[in-house]
Amino acid sequence: MKDLRLVIGNKNYSSWSLAPWLLLNMHDVDFEEIQIALYQDNTAEKLGPYSPSLKVPVVQHHDVTVWDSLSICEYLSEEVLLGAGWPVGAKRRAAARSISAEMHSEFPHLKRDWPMNCSASVSMKPSEALRDEIARIDAIWSCCRRRFGENGNYLFGRFSIADCYMASVAIVFSSYGAELSAEANAYKEALLDNPFVQKWRLAGQHEERQAHGERITLTSVG
Repeated sequence: MKDLRLVIGNKNYSSWSLAPWLLLNMHDVDFEEIQIALYQDNTAEKLGPYSPSLKVPVVQHHDVTVWDSLSICEYLSEEVLLGAGWPVGAKRRAAARSISAEMHSEFPHLKRDWPMNCSASVSMKPSEALRDEIARIDAIWSCCRRRFGENGNYLFGRFSIADCYMASVAIVFSSYGAELSAEANAYKEALLDNPFVQKWRLAGQHEERQAHGERITLTSVG
């Protein structure tokens, strides 16, 4: 048994599970991945030994258990990555933490109307409320790239926790055909070109094929 275990949900749907999984993979951290299918009759029973909230994701590291994706990413950055999860510099870290928390707690119409589905490829017209949220995300991406992205393809140049939270959004925008500015679209494509995002997306699509084409509607968990 490895010292670090990450419990995640369905890769096709579980957007919150993607964030810490991506962070660990981007930093080449050795960990045990435990996947538990969500919204099954025995899901709570299977999550019980791992997650106090009976939700995913959750991390077990030695004798420490951390749940909720943002808390997990903060913990991993501090205890496993020696602070490398966040950008260098107080101004950059403050901005990265703020947009990560905003993505985590806001955008209810995006999360409800366009849930992550790695297998989806549809053109879906957004409601006015959802268009406003897409515009806000576009502004975040464009502004961060202009202010902080001079040394790489990600929001703050090099990859950070902020990009972990935007990876699932990039998948969503690609799946549903979101209209973005040129600058935001370039960032979306950079995320979709990330080899680990591609690996996750392909695994999600494989899950859907394994389910013999059965479609179920899932909502995100935190």
